[in-house]
Amino acid sequence: MGVIVGDTVRGLYHAVFRPSRLVAVPGRRTDRSTAEVLRQSWQLLVVYLANLVLYAGPLTLAGIGISAGSSVPNWLVGVTGEEPGTAALFFAGFLQNSLYLFGVTIATLVGVHFALLVTLQSDGFFRTAYSIVYSTSIYLAGIFTIVWYLTTAGGVANARQFVINLQVEFIYAVIDLLGSDIAFQIARPETIVPGPFSVVGEAALVALAVLVVYYFYSLYLGTRLNHDAGRFESYLVIVVVVALPVLYVVGSIVATTIQQGSMLA
Repeated sequence: MGVIVGDTVRGLYHAVFRPSRLVAVPGRRTDRSTAEVLRQSWQLLVVYLANLVLYAGPLTLAGIGISAGSSVPNWLVGVTGEEPGTAALFFAGFLQNSLYLFGVTIATLVGVHFALLVTLQSDGFFRTAYSIVYSTSIYLAGIFTIVWYLTTAGGVANARQFVINLQVEFIYAVIDLLGSDIAFQIARPETIVPGPFSVVGEAALVALAVLVVYYFYSLYLGTRLNHDAGRFESYLVIVVVVALPVLYVVGSIVATTIQQGSMLA
């Protein structure tokens, strides 16, 4: 138990003050034996699953996701049943909350490693996975947690609306860029900042901004340290990660346009 607590405290210290120690693969670069790779891969999987539990568990306990009185998505009915009990609801909520972080982790991992392969900078998939696992399971999990907090907490209405307005404006900007005329379900905000923020809301937004900076910086460090990549290639990785949500919105717009065309045909 003491070892786990010590590792947790050490990890938090590195996350704040020494992110390079957090995302860099330990050990010698020349040690690539199968046994060593399997050992490190197992440790990495355990770390990711543990961080996933630490992220999704408190959110589920706080009632975020699926809770009593809420409906279970169709894709989970086969597991929980039509009228699930408390334990089944908790499992469903935990699974749903976990999938957000898991999905972004996979998308980031694929995007980053693709960029490294294209630029001929890849030094192995494991080294990419190592930095991505630590970056997403700590910094990105923190970002999602604050967003969830703003979504559910009281006294942070303007901060919550500000985050929503940013997302909606981003979607409309992509729609404008594509010259599409599809109708989005939320009206375009007249102003991004709805009003003055409360002290708690302002603190949450500052923490959110800091975590975003840490997240991109950790991706940059992971690329440079684990693959010995240059600055250009490391910046390109960040560009690819930033482009992922743009590609997602573009794909959604294209799919919606095709669907609307099929309905009119």
